[in-house]
Amino acid sequence: MLEDLRANSWSLRPCCMVLAYRIAHFCSVWRKKNVINNLWAAPVILLYRFITECLFGYEIQAGATIGRRFTIHHGYAVVINKFVVAGDDFTIRHGVTIGNRGKNLACPVIGNGVELGAHVVIIGGITLGNNVIVGAGSVVLDSVPDGALVVGQKAQIKVIK
Repeated sequence: MLEDLRANSWSLRPCCMVLAYRIAHFCSVWRKKNVINNLWAAPVILLYRFITECLFGYEIQAGATIGRRFTIHHGYAVVINKFVVAGDDFTIRHGVTIGNRGKNLACPVIGNGVELGAHVVIIGGITLGNNVIVGAGSVVLDSVPDGALVVGQKAQIKVIK
């Protein structure tokens, strides 16, 4: 957790967001190991969801697996699904959405050293390689190889009525 705090330059809001996620993730993992753990872990997770969604306006689900040195810049309107797996040195900005497509529960697997710009959408069972940079406003629906720079919107077809 100390690495997370340093990665976020000790800024109050991002540090609180990452610490709250780490505590909730710990509770989520331990909750599954034994039924007795639900007595203490479930209320903590409910409190986490209330504070993050209602008061701070973001939703990083406790079941998401995010590596060391998780950095958040201006973390408003961030949504990360519980099945997302992200590596170390993961950096996000405001308005980022990472999750599944429709009823398919497959979520992105994100490598190490990935940086996501503002209002990036990454959905589906895809893989982002290591050291990938995704530019602001991009919609990523296909896998991305290591070291790539991804920019632009996926939607290209325009229908004129």
